[in-house]
Amino acid sequence: MPCIEDWLTDPLSVIEGIFNEAGSPDHEKVGEFFSSRLQKSEALQRVPSLNDIPSHLLKSKNLVRFRCMVQDMFDPEFYLAVYETVNKVDNSSKLQCGMYQDVVRCPENFELRLESPKNITKERHIYYCVPIPGETEWARKAFARGKETSDSEAQVSGRRNPVIKRVLEEDMDDENTPASQRGWQVPNVASSDDDAKRSKSREISGGSNVPSHPLNTDLNFPLPNEHGPACLVHVYDQESTLKVNDMVEFIGVLSVDPCLALFNDDDMGDGDEQVPLGPTHDDLITPEEQAVHHPPPSLVPRLHVVASCNLVHSNPCIPSGITRQPSIANLQQLADVRGEVVSLLTQVMCGDSLAAEYLLLHLISSVYSWTGIMPVGKFTLNVSGCPSSDSFPKEMHKLVEHLVPKCHFLPMTLNNMNTLNFVPKKDYTANRLKSSILQLSQSTNLIVDETALQAGQLNANGVKNVTALGNVISWQKLEYDFNFYKADFTTNLLILILSEGKSLLPADCHVALRPHQSPQPVEKVLSRISSATIQHMRAFLGVARLAEYSLSSEMQKILQDDFVKSRQENQSSMTPEDFHLLLLLSRLMSLSHGQSTLTPEMWNQVKQMEKDRRARLIC
Repeated sequence: MPCIEDWLTDPLSVIEGIFNEAGSPDHEKVGEFFSSRLQKSEALQRVPSLNDIPSHLLKSKNLVRFRCMVQDMFDPEFYLAVYETVNKVDNSSKLQCGMYQDVVRCPENFELRLESPKNITKERHIYYCVPIPGETEWARKAFARGKETSDSEAQVSGRRNPVIKRVLEEDMDDENTPASQRGWQVPNVASSDDDAKRSKSREISGGSNVPSHPLNTDLNFPLPNEHGPACLVHVYDQESTLKVNDMVEFIGVLSVDPCLALFNDDDMGDGDEQVPLGPTHDDLITPEEQAVHHPPPSLVPRLHVVASCNLVHSNPCIPSGITRQPSIANLQQLADVRGEVVSLLTQVMCGDSLAAEYLLLHLISSVYSWTGIMPVGKFTLNVSGCPSSDSFPKEMHKLVEHLVPKCHFLPMTLNNMNTLNFVPKKDYTANRLKSSILQLSQSTNLIVDETALQAGQLNANGVKNVTALGNVISWQKLEYDFNFYKADFTTNLLILILSEGKSLLPADCHVALRPHQSPQPVEKVLSRISSATIQHMRAFLGVARLAEYSLSSEMQKILQDDFVKSRQENQSSMTPEDFHLLLLLSRLMSLSHGQSTLTPEMWNQVKQMEKDRRARLIC
């Protein structure tokens, strides 16, 4: 039975053993093997993360994990799942597994027999994945600490992972090993026999032999100034249901082989040692597509997935046992911090406790169902009456950024609206989906600063952007542009609009800010709160967003009678839209108090809160 160091640092040997035992390539058995060993969080934490460790510090063919969002789906790729090698000395042959690798390796004195009838060609899915857009600094640090909340971050980050230590030692050994002693390599992509027969390449070791590439390569991140690795993820599950914008944690075999860069470089030098297997990229695709689909592995590592987990949330403060619809007991344990959250929001929002209550409900909202084309649960909030100083929107951004795991601040300046791209668009020259500001994963908080809007003319792109943003707010759908047609993709974004007057954008709820004091700087307010309490707040907001909620039959009768009575008294005072908003607010208010169902007292409290909000708008 392989020890933990074996399946961490040499997973391909383990996979080869499974292949030899089964006699055929079996992704299910490989997945079962690694999934069983990764069930315990302690084992998972031993797997180095591409989010935290640069790929050049990790050795190719090691097991790594990557927390990411699917940005694009490339065409499937054919590869040699099983290939035959022949001993040039005694003409004996053996079958080898070609799964979970980009380069076919032949032992010394062996050669690849491409025309062998025993070779098996299969298909694998290719996804272009990027770090989760808008991930906040505290969330990244918490994941890097393995979801610990202690203050020993410096000690933890300074302690070297034993796997990385071993990797670095092996790298030093490899540099001193002649290439002739390390076998043969050819890229593991199916191609024509005539072209393949003339293809043979020796393994090239050491960064000095890798051609230089421009550092300004477009990694297609949705948000500007984002950092982290992009990755080409190879998925072997033929029943994969991954979609664009899904959040996933992949565990797989890392491939950063310098040979991949040499195969794709135009200046490979004289001789035949680095001839690509099959037609050259000039015969098949444009240079733009070559750059996107076959980037140098030093910039875009490859990851061959052995196990994966679709992420329902990306909040590192939520207990690891909670995934979807946590029990109300989990929420009740956290709800005691509600008063402190409201107090924190009130201080930053100029002492306005009513606006703070609505902001709290906005922060725990989420689309939890769809009725036809209508998203149920969305709660876009417009806070008007914001101070004219540009510091208030930025302070609000800092506040939200300290509480949620994903957040982006969008100043609605004329230049931004006219020059940025809000709509993802298919680039057929490069054969990729060009990302945009609104290509975000579910439950991302987007803060729109409308106070930055100045007089001027929107160009065609600006009108398109405003329309796209309005559709996301109203329908939680974003129309992707495929040139020849448009396609709607559902979203689940929490949009907070800050404006001086009523917003030009649609909103589910409009709250007029009533300042009672000067806004407190976020850093000053947070300095008075313990780190444990802040972690408690973050967990509370995350769990409340996922918790279950239901209405008893008795409460449904009360709501129905109340609606009929209000309509009889004054139809204009209670429209169906008003009633729907009350139901949504009641749901959010109940969950924020740690309750899984609505009570008459909570219903009356919500109605009074709405009455106070409407009174402000009249004034």
